[in-house]
Amino acid sequence: MLDMKSLAKAALGLCLVACVYYAYFVQIVNPYHDTTYVWLVSHWSNVSNYSHGPLIPVIALGLVWWKHRELMAAPVRPVSWGAGIVALAMLAYYLGVKGGQERVIVISFILLLYGLALTFGGREVFWVLFFPITFLWLMIPLNFLDEAVGFPLRTFVAVASTALLNWFGILTTRVGTGIYETMPAAFGMHASVFSFDVADPCSGIRSLMALSTVTAAYAYVTQREQWKRWVLFLSAMPLAVLGNMARVTSIGLVAHVYGQELAAKTYHECSGYIVFAVALSAMVVFGLLLNFPYHRIWENWMKPPEPRGEHE
Repeated sequence: MLDMKSLAKAALGLCLVACVYYAYFVQIVNPYHDTTYVWLVSHWSNVSNYSHGPLIPVIALGLVWWKHRELMAAPVRPVSWGAGIVALAMLAYYLGVKGGQERVIVISFILLLYGLALTFGGREVFWVLFFPITFLWLMIPLNFLDEAVGFPLRTFVAVASTALLNWFGILTTRVGTGIYETMPAAFGMHASVFSFDVADPCSGIRSLMALSTVTAAYAYVTQREQWKRWVLFLSAMPLAVLGNMARVTSIGLVAHVYGQELAAKTYHECSGYIVFAVALSAMVVFGLLLNFPYHRIWENWMKPPEPRGEHE
């Protein structure tokens, strides 16, 4: 039979779960009568940059399960100052609700998980759970990045794709984020062959959000050293740009060979897969290069040959 101490702990745990559930799944947090969960899901559904959002909590739980043996083996030594982080999370929640700042409320949930891990588990448990909890930061919609990062990426992709098309021998010019191919025609005029604009979906900002999620999980699972994880995670932006450069350039090649109508309609719809095919392939190759035993090969290369026997 359970003693009173165990029953008290179970009751406290149930009360804590009920309070967290009420705060983030029941409490109205904005004038539209949304709960935090409803607001988050609506952004995942309506903002295509974060359509991968529902997968992030699932991946985080998968990472916890992947580390479950290490988690079970970690000694439980609660620390008192973890309550300070819980209090900070409660303050952030209060300010978020009063100010109508849903993102602050979501941040308070992540801070709360940090605090609970320290308060009830201690440092060892906290460090096992640190990355899965931190991974949840990627689920917070950051729509302001569309203007701050999206347009410069569009311009860069347009410049690089125009240079690649000219390198392939297709005479193209760039005007802003538009790419145009012209061919000499009669009477000194130029006939337009194709023209298209590098719009927001081709800027790389959408694929950047999804690739950041995939790259973070891949780096955590495949890399053992912390600096390698960070290097692979930070490679998400150049990988996204590389994938979108391949997509835009391929659209230009298809338009040059088969015409703009086929490229703009049929091919453009399925060309999005090129972004992830190129970016994910580059991510895997880069991860393998980070784990390549350069030091061991160098040592073997520099190792002097063993002396041969006298009768050889």
